[in-house]
Amino acid sequence: MLSHRLIHNVSLGGRSHCIHCMHTIAWYDLVPVFSWIALKGVCRSCKKPISRLYPFIELLTLTVFMCMVIYIPVSYWVGYSIFFSALIVTIRSDLDCMLISRIATLFLIPVGILLSLWPALPITAPESILGACIGYCFLWVIATLFAYCMGKEGMGQGDLDLLAFIGAFTGPCGCWVSILIGSIAGSLIGLCYLAAVRPLHSIKIPFGPFLAFGALVFVFLKQPLLCFLLGS
Repeated sequence: MLSHRLIHNVSLGGRSHCIHCMHTIAWYDLVPVFSWIALKGVCRSCKKPISRLYPFIELLTLTVFMCMVIYIPVSYWVGYSIFFSALIVTIRSDLDCMLISRIATLFLIPVGILLSLWPALPITAPESILGACIGYCFLWVIATLFAYCMGKEGMGQGDLDLLAFIGAFTGPCGCWVSILIGSIAGSLIGLCYLAAVRPLHSIKIPFGPFLAFGALVFVFLKQPLLCFLLGS
């Protein structure tokens, strides 16, 4: 999977292989979801478990791109295909090892600005630039204040890069809604997780997937969300 190769500096070329035994995976074991079910979640060669993140991300990808085809105008498919792909890569890597590749976030900010000029996104170039700046600065202030008050980091650099990337593709409104929805969803799921898992001091919950979730909700439900939040 792309996210695994980016995070672990593995070449993007070459055949897929098991991360445990390095055995090359046959084409019939690469059918999304169905191969994982057929293999009962283990490698055909070494019998070690295959992460449940694989079928989860495959189903998420299917759902997101089906929604894009249904709800997004064709003129924006190119821009949003890049945006959604990067968000899915980010979700996978952050859930897997709590790392976010800058290739899927920070390096794509100029792409978002160029796409807004095309226009392949429903925002203007100034909105794209402002969204990227606001997204990064907002989380930077929060992270800096947290580190100053608590004496430790509470948010990784990857989260700052991610919200800047989201801002470049959705503008200031996208940043605002993504952080709002991401914070609410993260708090609710985090509280449930904290109540179920012990010891508490060893728990770390990635924030990136919640920001990405907020961005996806914003794109697909932009108008009703803004009407509800702005009371108009």
